[in-house]
Amino acid sequence: MDNTKHIDSGALRFRFSETSSNKFQLCDLRTGSRLICGEGTMLAPLINGRQIDLAPAHSEFRVDGSAVISSSGGGLVGKHTVEITPESGSGSFDISCEFTVTEDCQLNALAVLPENTILNLMELINFRNRHHTPRTWPELLLGDKNCETDTTSRDWQFAPHPTMMIFKKLDSIIFIGTLDMPRAFGFHIKAQHYRLCCFQLDYGSMPHGQPLTAGETFRSPRFRIFMRHGRSIYDVLDDFSSMLISNAVIPDPAKKNRCPWWTEPLYCTWIDQCFLSKASIPEELKDQNPEAAVTASNILTEAMVRDALAIIKRERLPFRTILIDEGWQIARGQWEPHSERFPDLRALVDDIHAADMKVVVWWNWAEIGKTAKVNPRHLAGGGRLNKHGCRMRDYSLGATQEEYLKPLFRKLFSDEPGCYNLDGVKTDFLADKVHPELPPANPEWRGEENYFLKVYELFYHEMKRWKPDAVHIGCAGNFHLAHLIDINRTYDVHSCNHLEHEERAKMLTHTSPGCPVAYDFHQYMENLEGYFTSARHLGASLEIGNIMMVKKDIISEPEHAANDYYAMLRLNFNKQCQI
Repeated sequence: MDNTKHIDSGALRFRFSETSSNKFQLCDLRTGSRLICGEGTMLAPLINGRQIDLAPAHSEFRVDGSAVISSSGGGLVGKHTVEITPESGSGSFDISCEFTVTEDCQLNALAVLPENTILNLMELINFRNRHHTPRTWPELLLGDKNCETDTTSRDWQFAPHPTMMIFKKLDSIIFIGTLDMPRAFGFHIKAQHYRLCCFQLDYGSMPHGQPLTAGETFRSPRFRIFMRHGRSIYDVLDDFSSMLISNAVIPDPAKKNRCPWWTEPLYCTWIDQCFLSKASIPEELKDQNPEAAVTASNILTEAMVRDALAIIKRERLPFRTILIDEGWQIARGQWEPHSERFPDLRALVDDIHAADMKVVVWWNWAEIGKTAKVNPRHLAGGGRLNKHGCRMRDYSLGATQEEYLKPLFRKLFSDEPGCYNLDGVKTDFLADKVHPELPPANPEWRGEENYFLKVYELFYHEMKRWKPDAVHIGCAGNFHLAHLIDINRTYDVHSCNHLEHEERAKMLTHTSPGCPVAYDFHQYMENLEGYFTSARHLGASLEIGNIMMVKKDIISEPEHAANDYYAMLRLNFNKQCQI
């Protein structure tokens, strides 16, 4: 490229043509390789369903080492500017844009890089939920004709995913992610034979894009780009965590107070519920619904919980917490104890506390069952169903916060008469719930990650207000939510392969800085010791889902737990305590 100017940061160099300033390259100074070569405007907006044509750009290089690339739009967009700032301390670049619209319109996407940009890279790494394999990301080859992925939670697990993409070439890794919390719905990328078909930050397709009013100036989040050589994917994620902390984007996890009991052994009722009821629960969350889980939910009673407590005491199992899973409530969305199955929840909690144990319950803030009775004033879209046929509460509404959530959490966690004095919640079944088709009343809550963050801030504050040491057991590998999750679980594993837990634990550890990880249920006797050994190796805690019933392997039918099972649990828990 002749007559070029450039900006360097670490091992990366951005080159721009002076004669045709809409051409650019991203180069590796260590090897001299051209990694990304494009022509066009970075962070170009898609408005009212079409890409805006921007005039050839003018570049200005500042004395502080940054550059501003300006384009004129015409039509709906006035001046469009892209700012590129090198961050020499971290060897990274921050790229952001702003533009002003001339009339009311909708922003549907930002094209991070122009179509037909050449990617002289080899593979794309994007964490996705996968069962029956320890691999936490699929093979996505940029030279293939079908390389396509996104970061929304449509894979139905570990929601919400962080808005980031990782590219790999031999021992080099290129990271691109949003430094600031986006009010958007994740990255979508598609490539064929090393050329981009699209690389967009999604704001919602027509007619559900982000509304902009005439004269409004839109400012994008900062996109951080950096490269590392000879480092693992997890090292790169740790570097990004450090950048977020040093930029005060997320709190420093080292400053958070953590209670020891959060990471002590926990018994959850769910697998015993499934085994006792012989319920057939679909393995994929997208195939599950309240009706599919009703058999296992209906078997959960106060008597079952008391039987479990008796087994724990009799067999000297070192559980400090009982997690009462789905079925304690009237319905999803109606979070009151079921009058027949749990006629006196407070008395049960008091008795468990008297046994020197904590009590956590299953909770799903995102979904409302068909039979649940709810205040219509609190519903999103006036009660309109989401794309899965469910009603949802709109937590951005002051009425929902003041009339529903705050009183609910006082009832759950206060030790006042008439309240339940619980010790925490396990949040679950949250993926693929926040969509542009059902926007919040308050536009400041717009976006999948952003909505999760605000909901978590809301209920976490209320929970800690009434019970400062209460625990939130979550399941999200997300930098921005880490400080609002007290322990992350590895989620549903449906095989005896403990490496599924291990690799998921690594993903969670390095995308939720400072947040401890718990291995979720191991449903079989087969390879149970391998499960314990793996957890010890990573320093993870354990959540055991069955002490009443066991299955030897995937072929076996459930049977009542026997002495050898309890002996195995005691032996391995003793080893766990010796770490």
